[in-house]
Amino acid sequence: MKSYRWVIASILWVSFAQVMLRLAMSSGDTFFSLTWLINNSAGRNYLLLGLFSYILSLLSWTQALRQFSLSHIYPLLSISYILVWFCSLYLPSDQGSFSWQALLGLAFIVSGVSLIVTVKNK
Repeated sequence: MKSYRWVIASILWVSFAQVMLRLAMSSGDTFFSLTWLINNSAGRNYLLLGLFSYILSLLSWTQALRQFSLSHIYPLLSISYILVWFCSLYLPSDQGSFSWQALLGLAFIVSGVSLIVTVKNK
């Protein structure tokens, strides 16, 4: 039986990477300067965590592709949009706000992913 654990791991890692990169970008005025890398330890740590998370996501994704067809699991990656949106509501630097329109859009994403993934191949 095929397990979705690698797909789920990839989704979680890529979502975490997005949040960490956002925190890195909001932790200073400038970016990718030698001064920023030396003086901004929080931003540097967020950046490294984000990049490392992307690598883990990539490794998880390659394992998932060994078990499933791309057309079957690729739509599941859009679940990361939902996770990142929820996380952004709580990021102090992002000041995201809840909206019913965004929630409706997320419901459409979930509906679309459900339709694509549950279709049986003939």
